[in-house]
Amino acid sequence: MIIRFLILILCLNNLSLFAQSKERYLKNGNKLYSDSSYNDAEIEYRKSLEKDQNYFNASFNLADAVYKQNRFEEASMLFNSLLDNTNDKNQLSKLYHNLGNSQYKENKFEQAVESFKSSLRLNPNDDETRHNLIVAKNKLQEQQNKEEQQQNKEEQQNKEEQQNKEEQQNKEEQQNKEEQQNKEEQQNKEEQ
Repeated sequence: MIIRFLILILCLNNLSLFAQSKERYLKNGNKLYSDSSYNDAEIEYRKSLEKDQNYFNASFNLADAVYKQNRFEEASMLFNSLLDNTNDKNQLSKLYHNLGNSQYKENKFEQAVESFKSSLRLNPNDDETRHNLIVAKNKLQEQQNKEEQQQNKEEQQNKEEQQNKEEQQNKEEQQNKEEQQNKEEQQNKEEQ
């Protein structure tokens, strides 16, 4: 009986050390992050995740640290992968907000708009997200206007090229006609 009790205490002690370890790495990462040492913070968050791969806070902070290193595509993937890992509205709102920021930096303005909208559905009072939504909508409109202008320019160029081809064809046909007429006149003269 005493042996079982000692084994149970050892197991609980190891479990406690395991939990402390992942939290210690998270805390170290947070300190490094606040000191703008994002690469070092990333390393600490990854160590925390080695202890517990489902540790939401470490995953979220890892995505933030990656974002701060301008690795926006990777940050987007990390934030996106966390969406199914929580049902907490506040956490989901933050995830969508940060996902929208990453998508914006990737020039994926349409996706960013949708992410910001999702964030606002969960937290309608978030003024920063509302501001980011407006900025992303403006960028999306600019992008669509540029694409439309480019398309119009290409259509105009195609139209001009077609007109030039038709003019060239008409010119060649006219020259051929004149040459034919000249030949016929020459033949008529020779026959007379």
